[in-house]
Amino acid sequence: MTQHSNGQVQFQQALPAEMERVIESWAGNAELAPLRDSLHAHSDDHTFLNAYAEAVVAHHLLTRGCELRFEVPTPSGKQADFQVTRGDETFFLHIKRLDTEQAAEKTLTVSSRLRVLERIQRPYIVSIRWKNTAGDADMQKLVTEAGAFLAHASVGDELVVRNDAKREIGAVRVVAPWEGTHVTLTIGLNGFIDEAPRMRKLLRRAYKQFMPKATNVILVCSTNVEDADDFENALLGSHIERWDTFPPRGRRVAHGRAEDGFWHDNSNELSQYAGWFRFTLDDPTLHPRLWMRDDAEQSPPTTLIRELFGDAASRDVQSL
Repeated sequence: MTQHSNGQVQFQQALPAEMERVIESWAGNAELAPLRDSLHAHSDDHTFLNAYAEAVVAHHLLTRGCELRFEVPTPSGKQADFQVTRGDETFFLHIKRLDTEQAAEKTLTVSSRLRVLERIQRPYIVSIRWKNTAGDADMQKLVTEAGAFLAHASVGDELVVRNDAKREIGAVRVVAPWEGTHVTLTIGLNGFIDEAPRMRKLLRRAYKQFMPKATNVILVCSTNVEDADDFENALLGSHIERWDTFPPRGRRVAHGRAEDGFWHDNSNELSQYAGWFRFTLDDPTLHPRLWMRDDAEQSPPTTLIRELFGDAASRDVQSL
């Protein structure tokens, strides 16, 4: 998006026509007019996109019969982005946006040469990247060294492969365990960027804005599809090997989560619901993923929150 000195110009040029009409309809809404006005006023990308993320979520909630209050003050002197009410149920919503780089426009496929790595009998998800300039000899070197590495690697381990001139050919990283028996490959289009630490900071910031003695929901959004895995790691903890427990039947190693998770053990116990969605300017449709703590079932708004941010029958609703 290009920057404009006039927020009104930026507003008109950046938004899909559908959302522009929706937001303009809020002019007479006492609660949402300030959000509309902020989109007109912002002239820099960061604050404009933060406000637009809130507008996308507001539209999602309004079309599902919710009533909204915008920027509700909390006793701590901070604000919840929205108070959401439908019928007799109410919760407070906190929306955070993470700036991430755009994914590569071109689509890469894993070549048959690299597919050899998926014959390795290790139950891991492995991210792989390589230079577009790599020739046959370099790719063979990548496969050979990666294969030897993956035969013994653990979760979190990474190998960078270089040619005889010490230039990087590519790299592999063991991302996480999975249910299968063999290595499965994913392509690291943007390299191996771990956004989990930044997402944890956003979760902690949102937690400080919680309304006490109420149900609070955190929504984090970012641009790349692969950010969903980083959000889960930020929330639940990084994948690690565990030596203090027995592995599942048929497995040699037990895996678990590190203590860096926002929800690790009983930390940040007032947080029961957290979600992530992919945020782009050209698609105003919300496709959220929802995580819930086990004891969230005891909270009255659980059914409503599931309906708004996930399907209880799908894998998008996950519990600790």
